Amino acid sequence: MTPEQFTETLKTSCGGNLLSVVLYGSAAAGDGVEGKSDFNVMAVLKEAGLPELKTVAAASKDWLKAGNPPPLLFSLERLLASADTFPIELSDMKDFHRMLYGENPLPGIQVEPSHLRLALEREFKGKLILLRESYIACGGDRKSVERLIAGSLSQFLVLCRAALRLREGKVPASKLDCAERLKAHAQFDPAVFREAYDLRRGALKSGDTEALFGRYLAAIDALCAALDGWAAR
Repeated sequence: MTPEQFTETLKTSCGGNLLSVVLYGSAAAGDGVEGKSDFNVMAVLKEAGLPELKTVAAASKDWLKAGNPPPLLFSLERLLASADTFPIELSDMKDFHRMLYGENPLPGIQVEPSHLRLALEREFKGKLILLRESYIACGGDRKSVERLIAGSLSQFLVLCRAALRLREGKVPASKLDCAERLKAHAQFDPAVFREAYDLRRGALKSGDTEALFGRYLAAIDALCAALDGWAAR
């Protein structure tokens, strides 16, 4: 099921309550991994209470069966008031999206740099803690560590793109390119993210998984330290 087909289903089911449908994420930016990246869709509604939620749930069955995540739902009022709550996600969505239906609500959202920096620090540090815990849970199993690296990569690359946006404003669509450019603002090794990307798409030759994870962990820790430094300026 394509995003366009899903949009038509939503239009039929939701009628006048549906204001906009927006494709966002890797599919909109054009930097997804074939066969591994799904479609992310946001639906903006006039009303988003339980009756409306049930309508969208019924319309989403085939979409979910195709392996896609549930649509992100907002009422227009809540979306326009959420820039301080979701500065990373909404700034990324503003830069990389494709309208599937209705009026574009994103230009009306203004993200403050201070909100973006604080959210970045919280997300980087929180995900670093989770990465350490997940490594312990792997119990030394090489395949589990490889899955951990591959499974966590996308979220860290999204944060790298948001960090570059904070420093430079405009950012390229490729999250890997963003990580590479970010080395001008933080002392870390961006090459490890490209190796992790190759691991995720099955193009990395067998090597020392422990060493790769160690470099991956060190790069993320260094980015956390950089964000602390940015706060002091």
